[in-house]
Amino acid sequence: HNRNPNLPNAQHSDKNGTMASTTEQEPNTDTTTLKEETGPKNLNDVDTDDSDDEEFDFIESKWENMVETGLVINWPGSSRAITLSTKLEEDNIAPLFNGTQWAGTRVWKAAVLALEYLWEHHHQDDTKSMLELGCGLGVPGMVWHLLHKEQNKVVLTDQPSLLTQLQENVEENFPASSDSQGDGETNKANIIQAKPLSWSEEGLEGLLEECGDFDICLNCDCVYEPLYGRDSWEALADILGLMAKKSPNTLLVTSVERRNADGLENFIERLEATGNVEPMKQVLRNADDKHHIIEIYITRGKSTSS
Repeated sequence: HNRNPNLPNAQHSDKNGTMASTTEQEPNTDTTTLKEETGPKNLNDVDTDDSDDEEFDFIESKWENMVETGLVINWPGSSRAITLSTKLEEDNIAPLFNGTQWAGTRVWKAAVLALEYLWEHHHQDDTKSMLELGCGLGVPGMVWHLLHKEQNKVVLTDQPSLLTQLQENVEENFPASSDSQGDGETNKANIIQAKPLSWSEEGLEGLLEECGDFDICLNCDCVYEPLYGRDSWEALADILGLMAKKSPNTLLVTSVERRNADGLENFIERLEATGNVEPMKQVLRNADDKHHIIEIYITRGKSTSS
């Protein structure tokens, strides 16, 4: 999920995670398979029936004293696991009850299928660097970096309240390529970073000036009006349009789980209305689970084809 950190009524938090290689069991830690979950409207709407969840056998939960504290991701074909903390900071516990902060500690089916799509269709070309918007745990970006043997540029962005956890997870999993020494070389070709990003012209321009252009700009489950508000997807459409104008070769990828009144069609209409992008192309519709239908759309700037 992606939320514009500038919006008072649309808190920012995505559902993607990443883990580092740790085979060591923690005291009082129980590891069980995590079932992928799909977008709570608010916490009261979360379905706890496992029959509605698709199980990903490469994702496991870590538990301490009956509380989930982390995830371990063994992505097929990767050289090692990624281990993530999912514990929220004390100051961020309150928003848990409206579902938005909690959403940023989950790995969502839209993120998994987006990563599968990108690896299948784009890993053999020159599309290596990635900017992830509203990344939450940042799983697609982290796995993308790992699959490229940490020889590509990945920048994970979200609202400032999630950055502490995200930065710590990045540094724990990628000590060699996370710029943990803080040398400031943010435009290096082989680096993974976590950065705050406001969905605004100023925010995006500042990021591109600091970090350079990207081959891929990915957002997963960032369009859901009942949870994040109309202003959020409008801001997302606007900065994607700006991205297309400033970097027309960047592949813009939007992966969403369809939900009632999610606002996706309006989002697509607004993005295309910027005049900076080619018509959005649906490249995947996964309806294997009728309760969790995933759609993926791509486009680029108008000076190039999708």
